[in-house]
Amino acid sequence: MRRIADEYIRPRFRALSEGQVSEKDGPGDLVTIADIEAEHALTPLLREIEDIPVVGEEATAEDPTLPDVLGEADAAWTVDPVDGTWNFAHGRADYAVMVAHVVEGDTHAGWILQPETGDLIDGVVGGGAQVTSRAGHTRALSAPTGPVRPLNKLRGMVVTRFTPPELKERVEAMLPGLGGHTTPRMCAGWDYWDLLTGDVDFLVYSRAKPWDHAPGAAICTAAGFEVRYINDGATYRPGLPGRPFLVARPGEWEVIVEALGAP
Repeated sequence: MRRIADEYIRPRFRALSEGQVSEKDGPGDLVTIADIEAEHALTPLLREIEDIPVVGEEATAEDPTLPDVLGEADAAWTVDPVDGTWNFAHGRADYAVMVAHVVEGDTHAGWILQPETGDLIDGVVGGGAQVTSRAGHTRALSAPTGPVRPLNKLRGMVVTRFTPPELKERVEAMLPGLGGHTTPRMCAGWDYWDLLTGDVDFLVYSRAKPWDHAPGAAICTAAGFEVRYINDGATYRPGLPGRPFLVARPGEWEVIVEALGAP
């Protein structure tokens, strides 16, 4: 991932020409030459590690049925070659490269590279999570310990743009009772980093595209967080997009869901 970022992505950071940026599905939904070339380079490398389907964001733009394999195959990869493309295209350093390994529909492992800081965050469910610097220094990552905090002591990142209307009303009603809340960075790879480093205490998402969330879900699960759907408490699965879910440490997950009045 570092080599691909150094070869295809970082040389174009703050150096994109007008013809190297375009829109996909609508205004603000950008794709750059770096997204396309990085995914083309990563895909065969992942297949060399394990020859299984690769569900890439840009490949899915060409074949929208591709993510179906996540609920069907014994194992698969997901790839987001440049997560936070809008940030990248506008010269902001908070973008990421993300890969996940999915086994029988469940998140198994995830990797998030932040090219401009050099940090590589990774985790294997059941095996712990860590961050490794560009210089090779590694430290473990884990969910906070200590007593479960009440709602007014919790600060979260909340996305309501794509939330179903009934849940959106409940989320907005909960916000005044929080200790604070923030909006998304436009890069899930950095949102998950904010949770892992304690800058926020929970994340609420509604539009869960697998390449955006399978890596962070795997890493956060490995670190001891709960990653579950809000309405039924089931564990997040990347093959089931579009269902709102919440990421928080045990105990506080229940505090937030109770505040939402979720079934």
